[in-house]
Amino acid sequence: MHIKGFITWYANRLQTYPLSTKAITSGLIAGGGDLTCQYLIYRRRKEGQYNSINRDRKNDLSKSPSSFHPDLTRTCRFSILGFGLIAPVVHVWYGLLMKKIPGTSLGVVLQRTFLDQVCFAPLFIPTFMTSLMILESKPLDSILPVLIKDLPDVVVTNWILWIPAMIINFRYIPGQWQVLYSNCVGFVWNTYLSWKTQESPK
Repeated sequence: MHIKGFITWYANRLQTYPLSTKAITSGLIAGGGDLTCQYLIYRRRKEGQYNSINRDRKNDLSKSPSSFHPDLTRTCRFSILGFGLIAPVVHVWYGLLMKKIPGTSLGVVLQRTFLDQVCFAPLFIPTFMTSLMILESKPLDSILPVLIKDLPDVVVTNWILWIPAMIINFRYIPGQWQVLYSNCVGFVWNTYLSWKTQESPK
């Protein structure tokens, strides 16, 4: 299938099955972001080990890193959240914003961006992080300390990425494509979130 044909097919799916299409897309992109993060971490550790070997010639080359073996269980968790949490919530939220604050003028776009980033994002981000930790079977009493430690950095990084992205989204992207656009930006965001949650002590 050519790219143009795929885009036409996908646009038709968005019209006929909007929520399920967005959910499947979001699940694939969320899982892809996690896989990308795992690979980048693997490459970083691999390069670090090779540098260590080069500094110490007494090290055996057998200690060099093995091939990349992703944690597919972790990737599945991200895909589940993309499918069952991110897409449905964002689908409803964007629909509500477009209904209550219609239009594409700069003032309208700034209003929607303000509500999205100041009211919605600070609530949704800890919801996502909590859901991920629950899927990881982390003790409930360990979740709040992680949120207290990581949430401020995550929210600020979210604003740096998503405020300009949402201004573009609300001003220039047609309504049926807004979740897909957000998912594409979300590929970068999920890569960051995967790194941030993986960075946290287990």
